[in-house]
Amino acid sequence: MDKNFEILFGANKNVNSIAVDNYDKFTLENKRNNLLEYDVRNVLSVTEVFEAERQGTEVYRIYGGIEYLSILNGLDENYSELVNFFQPFYCTGGTCAFKDIYDSFNFYLVRPFTGYTNIELDESAYIRQFEVIATPDDFDLFNAGYSKNVYNEDKFEFMFTKDFNVAGMVDEFGFPPTELYLYAQYNPATNSNGSETMKRREWGEVSGETQISGYTPTPLIVGDVIQGDKIDYFPDTFTQMPLEDAQYYIRTKYNYAWGSRWLQWKYNPFIPFKLRYFSQELRRANTGGTSYDQSTNIPYYATDLGDGNYVWRDILKQGYIDPLTGNGVEYPFVNKRRYLFSNVILNVVPDLDDLWTKVVFNQISFNDPIVLDHNPINEDIDDIGKPCK
Repeated sequence: MDKNFEILFGANKNVNSIAVDNYDKFTLENKRNNLLEYDVRNVLSVTEVFEAERQGTEVYRIYGGIEYLSILNGLDENYSELVNFFQPFYCTGGTCAFKDIYDSFNFYLVRPFTGYTNIELDESAYIRQFEVIATPDDFDLFNAGYSKNVYNEDKFEFMFTKDFNVAGMVDEFGFPPTELYLYAQYNPATNSNGSETMKRREWGEVSGETQISGYTPTPLIVGDVIQGDKIDYFPDTFTQMPLEDAQYYIRTKYNYAWGSRWLQWKYNPFIPFKLRYFSQELRRANTGGTSYDQSTNIPYYATDLGDGNYVWRDILKQGYIDPLTGNGVEYPFVNKRRYLFSNVILNVVPDLDDLWTKVVFNQISFNDPIVLDHNPINEDIDDIGKPCK
């Protein structure tokens, strides 16, 4: 109902001013109504909310431990003779000039990326590419307290200082990442006998044959792309299988009785962090003849085989371990992040496929094995379990 009001400014108000009612009147009624249960009570399951958040989150915080196992660890930077490779260098007079994990490597985090190289003579073989998603600026490395390994060498701990959201990430074939990789880039030393040099394994784009080529490591930034490993890809079964790992080679020069020589060492620079697993069960669907419900259940990463045919494998839920294969992960979930812990072994070994390196290490001799005394049980079966005589 419309009402007309006459407004009178305060300066003009007096005892004879017009009385205006500025309030709407309403009537209060006292009426009983039944309260329905769903209006006053809502059952909240904390477990269900936690599980929904855990499965819906694809954010990871990565940390763990590293053991650097190599003859090169702790050696003097200047290899003047062969014995320098077998005698760790210790600080003298406050001067420490030896190679350890801190000055030997830069650590990055990388993921499988697009731009794979197909090998012409093998239609299923590809050379993977990796994209840098974290640099040494995002990586903390420190000694693990007073921890030592079986060789009485220091153990280390690491942590990436930022989170990694893998939601929506895919590789060349549309696969969501099941692994991220720690990329350990070696820093060649410079010394009076000649700087260390590096090579790496590569593959011919036509034949796919292995070839060893010179390689110079350079600082990387987020978004840079580097060559990875060699894989087989089978779209019909939604499968990627590793064929050959990436391999880096370190060449170290020293003085020998017959002149200057080189030793060659090798290691795989890509160390995987397992995020999750695909199910062993292969799933198929055709959008032309299936129901709407089935079509909408096709995941975004399914492989399109053409003519409306799709194939994929489900990603195993966090916390589920396949009883047949043992595959599955159970990472702590706190503050909307999955905390992935990994123990890493960084292993740089002599390359015995290199002729001169093999010659040198074949000169290393060991004493005859020690035969342990033993007292086999040759008495009556009743003596089994009794103290030895």
